[in-house]
Order: sequence, then C-alpha cells, then structure tokens
Amino acid sequence: MALAALASGSAAEELQTHDCVIVPSAIVGVSTAVPGVLESVSVERSDRVERGQLLAALESDVELVERDLARVRAETEAAVKLREVSLIFDKRSLRRVKSLAREKVISLDERDKAEREAELAGWRLQDAKDLLRQRELELRRSEQVLARRQVHSPIGGIVVQRLHHPGEYVEDEPVLRIAQLDPLYVEAIVPMTEFGNIKPGMHASVASEIDPGRKLAAEVVVVDGMGDAASGTFGIRLSLPNPDYAIPAGVKCQVRLENPQVALEPAKVVDPELAMELTPSGGQKTFETH
Repeated sequence: MALAALASGSAAEELQTHDCVIVPSAIVGVSTAVPGVLESVSVERSDRVERGQLLAALESDVELVERDLARVRAETEAAVKLREVSLIFDKRSLRRVKSLAREKVISLDERDKAEREAELAGWRLQDAKDLLRQRELELRRSEQVLARRQVHSPIGGIVVQRLHHPGEYVEDEPVLRIAQLDPLYVEAIVPMTEFGNIKPGMHASVASEIDPGRKLAAEVVVVDGMGDAASGTFGIRLSLPNPDYAIPAGVKCQVRLENPQVALEPAKVVDPELAMELTPSGGQKTFETH
C-alpha cells in the first residue's frame, strides 16, 4: 500500500511539470485617431514607456491656431459685463418710473416702456452668458481635436517596433508596437487527464530556459474550458509578476504546478516485516497516515 502511494504521488508530480512559453501580457499597435503627417516620434525601439506618455504627434499648426482663437473668445467676458451694467441701470430707472407713475406724474405708457426695457435687459444678459458658455464648449472641442492628433501610450511597457518616422503620412496603420511586460503570461498546454485538477488561483513555479536554476512564482489565471481532441490537451495561462522587467519575454520554460490532492486509502495497519523491507539498513521508519 505504501509503495502504491509513493508511485501514485510520483506520477502526480510528473504530470505537474509542463513545457510552456513566457510571452507579454499584451502587444498593442498604437496608432493615431485621425489621419495626418507625423511631426514627431519621441521613442525608439526597446525604450521603456509609461501609461499615458506622449509617444508621437501629427502636424497641428491649424489646430493650434483654432484652439488659441477659441480660448480668447471663451475668456472674453466684456459682453456679459456690459449687459450686467445695463440691467442694473434699467432696473434703477424702472423703480423711479414706477414711483412717478404712482404720483401720476408720467403716463402708463412710459411706465410700460420702462418695464419692457428692464425685462429685455435681463434677457440680453442671459443671452450673453449663453454665448459665453457656447464659446467655452467650442474651446473644449478645439482642445479635444488637438488631443486626437497626439499619440499617448495606452499601457506601460517596452517599444518593440517603430513603424513610421516624422514626415510620413499615416491613416489607419500603427505607428508603434508596445509590449506590456508586467505582468508576463505563461502559456502552457497540458494533458486532458489533468482537467479538473488545475483551477484559477493555483500557484506554480516557472523556470525559463535561459535561467533554469531560478524558480519564478506564478499563478493560474485562465483554464480553457474546452480541450483539443486531436492532441488530447487543453491550455492554461499563468500570470507572472515582472515589476523590474528582469524576466525576458519570448522564451521557453518549464512550469510546475501545485500537487493536486491525490486520494489515498488510509494506512490503518502496517506489516512490520514490510516496514523493515522498505527501511534502508533495517532502521526504523515512521509511516504517516493520510
């Protein structure tokens, strides 16, 4: 029974080591939102970039002028101030006219005219404020148009390919390709006999072919729900932290998963003679029950 348990444990352990490959967790082709002529590309291949970093820009002379013009118009409050002063004096005049009207010094037509002017002054002020608000929105639109002519990195990683240079016209093709190297993904193909034993959250150790003596801690994040009938295998993906970019991507590796729980019959009685045979040099051996 003990021999069977040891053999079963060895077989389970052998099944846990699989060939794998370490790959970037994402490769993004970064392009411009609108077509145009490239004015600058600020990074080269193998440069490390951060999320949100400016990578390239299109020629934007016209858009810059339109943005500046919209800003001047949005910051001009003279029309609003003018309407506010006009409203103050029209209301003051209306109070005097109403006082004179009560004393029957002026006609009702003159009072109505004063009321109308005060009312119109209020609406003129509101119209000036609405116009200023529209100009502020126009400024925001101009800023967005200008921002769409700049290329920012959507992820942090390494530039793996530069496809265009300043002066080239680009439309819908990538300008750069960026690989996200933190975390890395470990892709492995395992036999269908292990389906159900491997679950997301399971820990594993990974050894790359360039440094097999270094064991890297990874965690299972994806387990395919369907296998391949031709090969009798299914795929798994592990997440491998790489904050300092010390682990290269694009290399083969070996992954060893946690031992799945192997159901063994509890060893209630052990034959002393069998125990002596299994123990080297006839020494005593302690048997653990599971």
